[in-house]
Amino acid sequence: MRTAAAIDIGGTHTKLGIVDENGAILARGKVETPARGDPAPLVDEIVGGLQPVLQTHRVAGVGVSVAGFLDAERGAMVGNANLPALCNFPLKQTLETRLAQPCRLEVDSNASAIAEHRFGAGRDARRLLSIVIGTGVGGGVIIDGRLLRYTGECAGDLGHVIVSPTGRRCTCGATGCLEAMVCSDAVAERAGGARVREVVGGAQAGKPGFLDVLTETGRWLGVGLASLAPLFAPDRIVIGGGVASAGELLLEPARASFAAHAPQEFKTTVAIVGSTLEGWEGMIGAGSQYLSPMD
Repeated sequence: MRTAAAIDIGGTHTKLGIVDENGAILARGKVETPARGDPAPLVDEIVGGLQPVLQTHRVAGVGVSVAGFLDAERGAMVGNANLPALCNFPLKQTLETRLAQPCRLEVDSNASAIAEHRFGAGRDARRLLSIVIGTGVGGGVIIDGRLLRYTGECAGDLGHVIVSPTGRRCTCGATGCLEAMVCSDAVAERAGGARVREVVGGAQAGKPGFLDVLTETGRWLGVGLASLAPLFAPDRIVIGGGVASAGELLLEPARASFAAHAPQEFKTTVAIVGSTLEGWEGMIGAGSQYLSPMD
């Protein structure tokens, strides 16, 4: 069984481990991601976390999922308002040198879409839209088994469609982006400072205030998905990431909002489902993309 080391660099945490060709995680860990300053400490954390498992697992190489646009050579991240520390940093070259392994960089939204399409809730979808909600919001698109790439080596920054011109200020500088309205900070703000995990737990316990937070978040998510549907005409939309751990408490209001705002042709033809990969879709996709590239 072929395996790859895998790294998923997000705006708050970086996940790392070993993934096999069937999408199974053989080892996993997590370190914090410093958003600003020198990227060297993050590289040190990644190398320190991976080296022990690389001594016990023989891997073909390292797949790296990174939040943000990549350059045309896929050697460095060139844009992400939530993670400026890595912008224009030679990440691929640095990791290859430090880990003594070949590396392949991929946009995190693409990696998540790959994982969902191959192993998760997006299997058998002909036109898949994968949305991941966490510190930011990203989206990947797979059509007839091929990744859609046209901006930043991905489908573009789908989290920055405007859904509320009078909404929250976004880290990108705009107002009312989908990301600004549904990200983890937006959820925390609606919940009076409670973290996403607390909100989800409280809502699952039936606390009305936290249920209202997820309903409002789902409503904005549905508006955003209704805006994206005419662009990509998906037959399935998979929602992943930390905020999506709320499951149906988020998805039910999102579906209702989507049905209320989407053009008629998409109201009954698009399935909106939750990820089954428990937040590890980026890491699984990064490893899988290294072992079997989808281009």
